[in-house]
Formats: sequence, C-alpha cells, structure tokens
Amino acid sequence: MLSGRVVLPVASVYVAWQAEGLPGLHRALMVELDVDGEAIAEGDLDSGLAVFRGGWAALEQHGLARGRRVRDDFARALRLIAEASTEFYAFFNHGDEPTRSALVVVSGEDALRVVVTPDRRFAIEPVRADEAAQALIAALPEAPPGRGRMISLPADALSEKPTSQDEDGGSFLQANRPVTTPHQQQVQELRRLLAAPRLGGGQLYACRRDRHGNRVRSAAPVTYFDTPTGRYLHHRVEGNGGTWMTVQPADFTTMAGRLGALTTA
Repeated sequence: MLSGRVVLPVASVYVAWQAEGLPGLHRALMVELDVDGEAIAEGDLDSGLAVFRGGWAALEQHGLARGRRVRDDFARALRLIAEASTEFYAFFNHGDEPTRSALVVVSGEDALRVVVTPDRRFAIEPVRADEAAQALIAALPEAPPGRGRMISLPADALSEKPTSQDEDGGSFLQANRPVTTPHQQQVQELRRLLAAPRLGGGQLYACRRDRHGNRVRSAAPVTYFDTPTGRYLHHRVEGNGGTWMTVQPADFTTMAGRLGALTTA
C-alpha cells in the first residue's frame, strides 16, 4: 500500500491499470485524456502514443514503475480500487470549474482516496478505513453550512396548489389572504431555497459488495447544493407514508453521517 500522497497524470493511472490487467475502470476515475481525437480517427496515433509514453515516464519519475513494470505497492493500491469492499464517491462542481470527482475505497484496514484535481490529475493517498466517509467529504470544496432549519416534506409537496381561505369558507374580506399552516410555511421556505442562485453542488454515492462479491450501489444519492447563504443537503427517504424529501443545512458531520448511512440503507 502507498505510504503517502502522490499526484499523477491521468494517463499514468490508466497505463498502470491496464498493465496490471484490472477490470473496468471505476466511473469516478473516468477523465478525458488530452489527445487529438480527430487525428486518431484519421489514423494518426502520435498524440495517443505520446500520452501513453508520458504516463509511463511520470510513473518512473515518481518511482512507481521501472520500465513497464508497476511497483508492487502501487499495484496493490490499484487492486484495492478495483476490488474494494466499500466505496464512497462523488461528482461535484464549484463556481465555473468543470465537474470533478473523488473516490474513497476500503477493504479491511486498508483505505485509499483518489481525487481529480482542478488541473485534471489524480491525487492518490491512503486514509483511515474507519473514517472513509469523512475522507470523501473532506475532498469537496469548502462551504459553510446553510442557515435555517431542517425541512422535511412529502415528495409531492412542491406540486400542491396553494390554498386560499375563500376555498375553505373564509369571508369575502379574507379571500385573498393565503393560508399559512406549518406545512405550507415549510413548502414556501423550500421553494425559496430551491430557487436561490447555485454556486456549486454535487451528488454522493456509496457502494458495497454483497456476499456474492457483486457491487451494490445505494438506491439514491445524497445531493448537496451551495447557495450564497451556505451549503444544504437534500435527500429522500422511503417510509410507510410514501417518499419524503429532507433539506437541511449541511455541516461536515451531517454530510459524513448521511453518506455513511447509505451503506446500511
């Protein structure tokens, strides 16, 4: 296992992955390579070969390969990514930057985090296995928790038509005064919150292996969004009364707890 953090070109991980004969790459690690697609389509492979050679050269510069042989500890790290028993991963953006991703994998006491950096490289480092969910949250862009209270409503609440007192037998003078029950107040708060400008956001997933070794992903992701007033968490819960949606201010502990709960959902 790797003993410290290393930052590598995307191509370095891809050539090492292929050299080790590992199965399909995790979707959180799929990053577009800087190659001339049109030239390759016309049969000119120079740009593709340059990326391939550059990937191996970077591995050698970091002491992670010699020739075309991947160093054992790096090979074990790649195999951990491919065969992890538990995974947490995210796709996120902030401001004008393109969507990035992060992945934390765990098997036994071994855990590893891979983050796509703003300059489209992989930052790979070991993390604590018992703090895997926290390690993923720590990779997200920083933002303060939003203001206000938790709002929990039936999933179809936003499609309800507002009710006026005249529909409930109110007097003529009260006809244009809207009813403001606690339920309707929450609906109004949620509508205002969801209409606020977005500064960023993302979706968080969890995945684990079942007893047959198959990957089982959480039924639904946890979503967060950033507004001028802070960060909010948005998730859905299935209950006896149907589907409920909850929006709440998102601090670090709340996000890590909700993400960790996906592995037992």
